[in-house]
Amino acid sequence: MLVCPQCARAFMEDDLDRCPDDGSPLYEVGESAPDAVKLAPGAVIADKFVLVHELPKRGGAGRTWIAHQTALQRHVELRILPKDCVRGPADEARFQREVATWGKLRSDHLARLFDSGFTPDGAPYMALEIIEGGLASDRLRNEGALPWHDWRVVVHQALQGLQAAHEADVLHRDLSPDALVLGTRPDGTPHVRLTGFGLAKLLAGGDDDPTAITATGLFIGNPAYMAPEWMMKGIVGPQTDLFALGITLYELAAGARPVRVTNNSEALAAYVKGKPTPLKDHRPDTPPKIGKWIERLINFEPEKRFQTAKEALDAFEMACAPEPEPAKLPPAATPSSLPPAGPPLPDNWIVWAVAALAVGAMAILVVALFE
Repeated sequence: MLVCPQCARAFMEDDLDRCPDDGSPLYEVGESAPDAVKLAPGAVIADKFVLVHELPKRGGAGRTWIAHQTALQRHVELRILPKDCVRGPADEARFQREVATWGKLRSDHLARLFDSGFTPDGAPYMALEIIEGGLASDRLRNEGALPWHDWRVVVHQALQGLQAAHEADVLHRDLSPDALVLGTRPDGTPHVRLTGFGLAKLLAGGDDDPTAITATGLFIGNPAYMAPEWMMKGIVGPQTDLFALGITLYELAAGARPVRVTNNSEALAAYVKGKPTPLKDHRPDTPPKIGKWIERLINFEPEKRFQTAKEALDAFEMACAPEPEPAKLPPAATPSSLPPAGPPLPDNWIVWAVAALAVGAMAILVVALFE
């Protein structure tokens, strides 16, 4: 059986080389693959893990299983990548560097990597902690767009996870609703975590290969979430992750994507000729500041996007802040609020004033005569 690593579609024909839907090279699985490990419940992987049951497709390439790690007596999420991800010593070394860095990541919003290695037939695998909760894509499919309160929690925690990954020089490169796990902590509060780092790439180390070790074709990742500069020029960086997360967050808020894209050709056409649909067109109750924030996050021009996850997070918190109340001026004085002015003057006060002046002048004159 042939399987597409991009869309996970299986083909029984043995004369196909590439997926007819997205053009990705196909790889063999099951008993027909030479020297392949048959992935089925009970199979032992690398003499360490016993497969229990397969999980629905999650973000990233390969197949994902719940497996029992016999030495440590614990269950893990075991992701087994296509064998042709690693085609030589250079690819193997790159994979080892990649997972070594990922294994050092420590964030409350990232899935932890426990172990990694290769199956006897050369397929890379990664053992991850099991994250309780459902995928954002499942919730979107079953319940539709998220309420604003839940959406804000997802935005905030997803950006925190992405910030931790980027600060450790790791790109995700396959962000989508399949890569966000929505769960709860023991106290019942929401807990969002990023998974699906099967396409991750180190930012550091001088590796300029935009497809890293998990490339199996011209493009990797879902074209609906790929930034224009990646698809058209092969340029990847923090901004490409932010773009993918922006499309994901737009979809979770609107129940639809800003551009209808199902394959690479449509994506390229959209980026050249189209523009994102404003979020308020799908959801009229979108706060104006949130609408502008998401527009910047998914701008087709990378220099106009947020440059870091921290910058995007800071701007999001400002967009969510309540509007300051207008400054209140002190009330104007009224006659009733003025202090008393003393007893009123008599009506003939001018006469009395003239008389007083005259008396004063006479006194001065008398004094002058007697001197």
